[in-house]
Amino acid sequence: MYIGFHKDNSEETNVKIIFFNILNFSCLLNQFLATFLYLIVGVYNSAIYSLLLLPVPVLIYYVNYKRKYLLAKLFIFTYYNAIIFVTSCYFSHPYLSYYYIPVIIGSAIVFNTKELKYLLLINFLSFSLLIIENTSLSEYLPRFYMDKNHDKTTIIVLAVHVNFILGLLFMYAYYMRLKMKRLIKLNKTFKEAKTKLKNQSEDYLLFSEACSHFLKSPIHVFNTFIGKIEKGIDENKSYEELKPYFSVIKKNIDEEEKFINNMFDYNKIILTVPQKKKHNLTEILTESLESLKKSKNDFDYVIDIQQVILKTDAQLLNKIITIIAENAYYHNKSQVKSLEIIYSINKNNLTINFTDNGVGINEADRENIFKPYIRINSIKNVKGIGIGLLKAKKAAELLNAQIILAQSSDSGTTFQLIINTNK
Repeated sequence: MYIGFHKDNSEETNVKIIFFNILNFSCLLNQFLATFLYLIVGVYNSAIYSLLLLPVPVLIYYVNYKRKYLLAKLFIFTYYNAIIFVTSCYFSHPYLSYYYIPVIIGSAIVFNTKELKYLLLINFLSFSLLIIENTSLSEYLPRFYMDKNHDKTTIIVLAVHVNFILGLLFMYAYYMRLKMKRLIKLNKTFKEAKTKLKNQSEDYLLFSEACSHFLKSPIHVFNTFIGKIEKGIDENKSYEELKPYFSVIKKNIDEEEKFINNMFDYNKIILTVPQKKKHNLTEILTESLESLKKSKNDFDYVIDIQQVILKTDAQLLNKIITIIAENAYYHNKSQVKSLEIIYSINKNNLTINFTDNGVGINEADRENIFKPYIRINSIKNVKGIGIGLLKAKKAAELLNAQIILAQSSDSGTTFQLIINTNK
């Protein structure tokens, strides 16, 4: 909600605007109540007077509609003070001066900390008029009309006053309830952020340890083989004799580049703010798997025929699918590498089963597959540095999901992606 004068969109300010709108509505109801009661007891002059005051709260709503909230606040509380003062002069009721008290309380709630000077101005006006009407200074006030139905109108004035105060108390309770809900929400957000920071801290600690190994190892290799190349040059060895040394250095540079790219990719995932929209699950799966199939002629897949509409972040889900599909392809010795995807849906979860025909995962490695830089199996054509499934796990967490190893044998592996559809 745009707040107008201050361009402040904080939840605290919005709550105060809600309170202010209810306060203005309460004022309208009280004016209607007073008019109705005056008509019942036959005090028509007072009924007409109350009726003439009704357009002002309506005008306040119009100013609010134009989003000039500060102007509306100043207008309505100045109006309250003016009306109470004029009404006191009109009816000459001592009880009327106490109307300033709910005005003071209401203004203290409605104005923001940025509007403190306006709050002090309104309260100074209210206190000044309250003191004037309850001291000897009241003798100097003009009297527009001497109330001839004092006994009838006193009851009405008291009834409207009590009604207004009760309404104010109710609104204050409502305001405090909104603030309590806001504090609970902030506390929940704080706890979630604390947990997230703790997890990120653990992740970065693992990465720092891995970085130490991955950065030191190539440097050692470079120094060793550069020394061998220098020695070979001194011994007048040919390029063909020195070529194996260059190959080892190039291989380590490639591994280092691969490691750095994976680090950037992982950091990009954990810093992603999911943008969830409704998507056709089959379309996302098909797009991800077709991309792999175009570059791998010996890869094939089968997707469940169910049509599922899922509210998710398509890019994160695409990342998970691609990682699982690449694992299914590279950890595979079959002539045709295949991946079968089947869904199962219940009240709270959507479970996607990915079953391949690969070599499976050794039982000793199963507990470590989601840890960073753990290489499983020993197939020569397997690419990567052992971080793929960790990236898939982190992407799944951002989607309020989890990825688990359901089963594995030498005839294939099944991974399950379980998505909570209630979040």
